[in-house]
Amino acid sequence: MRSEGQNHYNNWLLQVESGTLPSPPGIYEQDVIQIPNEMMTNNDIISVIFGNINQMSIEELTKRVIVAPTNSETLYMNHKIIELIPGDPQIYYSADSIISEDLNDTLNYPVEFLNNQTPSGMPPHVLLLKKGVIIMLLRNLNPKKGMSNGTRLIVEELERNFIKAKIISECNRGDSVLIPRIDLAPTETTLNFTLKRRQFPVVPAYAITINKAQGQSFDHVGIQLKTTVFSHGQLYVALSRSRNSRQVKLYIEPNTQQGQLLNDDRFFTRNVVFTEIL
Repeated sequence: MRSEGQNHYNNWLLQVESGTLPSPPGIYEQDVIQIPNEMMTNNDIISVIFGNINQMSIEELTKRVIVAPTNSETLYMNHKIIELIPGDPQIYYSADSIISEDLNDTLNYPVEFLNNQTPSGMPPHVLLLKKGVIIMLLRNLNPKKGMSNGTRLIVEELERNFIKAKIISECNRGDSVLIPRIDLAPTETTLNFTLKRRQFPVVPAYAITINKAQGQSFDHVGIQLKTTVFSHGQLYVALSRSRNSRQVKLYIEPNTQQGQLLNDDRFFTRNVVFTEIL
């Protein structure tokens, strides 16, 4: 029976990926789909995935993740999760500036404004960490030693000018490495200028963006949809991070595009698929 249910889920996932799920009766937007009720939770997604975090082994923690569409949402959730972990926090502040030869650009964007910007793929201005926290590298530092963009590590020491961490990803697993501060600029941004940020190229990795989760597998996956997904294939990527449908839980914040749109017990959300590029 379990295998039968899993096969049904796998077939459903394929339809999510291809955008071929039929619109539910009463739903007139073509990109809105129903999420199976057994995958839904009304509880705080942090409690669902990391409720007893301080009783979990490192091995167990590495098999759990929360994904969300936006960088801002993952930063917020990581901050809340780190608060649950015992120990003194270490806060690292970035040095921010604009890459421009035009002096007016520098005058138009004060440092306080730059500090508040966190484009995708960038560490925040205020980086809060503790010993034992799981982090993710945001740049290729030394791929031969396993220090690549997306590598997950656990913090061992927090020093002023470097972070010592142990690799928990498959490549070079168990190796301890030193992570320096570096100058970073976003590879993709909606900003009208190029932000230069000197900071450690890491973020806490209990919650990560759906895009960052691509290609990774976990045992337990929480999906936080405060807003709907917004780009091609995001929902499929989120839903397929675990092979077991019973270990995938979604929290959907109701709005005009998602939630219980038909005023019954069914939940709906957007599934953005550009069929012309499949």
